[in-house]
Amino acid sequence: MVARRDGLARARRAAGYTQETLAEALAVDVKTIGNWESGKTEPLPYKRPKLATVLNISADRLEVLLREDLPYATADSRGEHQVGKGVVASVEEQGRTPRAVHGVCPDGPTQPDRQADLATIQAKATAFQVADRKVGGGRIYSTVVEYLQTEISPRLFDPTSDILGERLFEAAASLTEIAGWMAHDSGRDQHAKRHFSQSYRLAKAMDHPALLANVCASMSHLAGQLHQATDAVRIAQIGLMHAERGPARQRLSARLHAMSARGFAMQGDTEASRRSLMDAERVLERLHEDTPAEWISQFDEASLAGEAALCYDALGDRRQAERQARRVLELRVGDRVRSRAFGQLTLAEVLIGGGEIDEAASLGREVCAALGALTSTRVSSRLTDLKTALKPHRAVPEVQLFLADCSHVLQPAAAPKSDTSWPV
Repeated sequence: MVARRDGLARARRAAGYTQETLAEALAVDVKTIGNWESGKTEPLPYKRPKLATVLNISADRLEVLLREDLPYATADSRGEHQVGKGVVASVEEQGRTPRAVHGVCPDGPTQPDRQADLATIQAKATAFQVADRKVGGGRIYSTVVEYLQTEISPRLFDPTSDILGERLFEAAASLTEIAGWMAHDSGRDQHAKRHFSQSYRLAKAMDHPALLANVCASMSHLAGQLHQATDAVRIAQIGLMHAERGPARQRLSARLHAMSARGFAMQGDTEASRRSLMDAERVLERLHEDTPAEWISQFDEASLAGEAALCYDALGDRRQAERQARRVLELRVGDRVRSRAFGQLTLAEVLIGGGEIDEAASLGREVCAALGALTSTRVSSRLTDLKTALKPHRAVPEVQLFLADCSHVLQPAAAPKSDTSWPV
């Protein structure tokens, strides 16, 4: 009988990670983390330096935790649901790149070490993403841009950099894409487009198929948000060709099929949209076959359910849209505040179509409450749309409460500029 590695689990929690966010930081499946902690398997040797760096422990201490269940010596006993809190506080307090965010963004190594130095950058990228999910991109977009300008860009042109050129290009491409998502979330879609385009060109310069597929999925999403349905489908299809050539093929393909489905739904092509959703579901079921890849965005059952709900809603299939939206709310808990808010807004929009006004307004009020901690223009924009849809029902008491809540949290939004060019 295998012995559980409770010490390893305690080290993870002390560093401020859930199993899911640690899996993201290490570019492995969340089941892999569970297997390590349950004693079923152990990290491969090449993964251990990065794991030790991310957990902010020494390599020797990691070996002890992997070999026996010893008490983990730490003064920090924060639980899993505290993840991201220190990141957000540090970013807001300093107004600049966090130099040392406990557990998630540790200081760099004391000795020149290419692998450890890269792991520090990866951990910092994960910290930005965790904070983004928790409070939205508006608060930390400028911090990510500053980090790119002051930490990443100089290394690209520094012949004495301790990180190999190819790995540094990967980091630059990925962090530029992260900046694109934060720009998009804060309402700067043209900035987002430029960031995504730059990320794509970096990935193309080193012919990195997984990164190319990853940023194609991001560009396809943005094209859809800009009502460029033809480009959304075209870019997703290009991404699928890239995904076939590299690691993380199942995860990337599932996300790209979902993006294709959104584009087809916008075009009113019911058959093509449904077929793409089925392809995404089929591929996602084979996620266990994936070869791990660093810097790749997560895409899971909840992600697919969210995309499917929007597709079915656009296609007029209210029953399926409601089922998928409720599935998102079942799966998105904990620190996934923005993702859950999107699920609530989608469900509310679907319910209005079915005449279920009270529940739609109640969901809207929940989003208003969450928006107090979020700086997400995307959430605010969709909440404004929900407000417009519910105004004709202002005689309903719950709608009156919702409209009052909106008056406290919504601000007028500036009209976005338009640009129809893409690098693919």
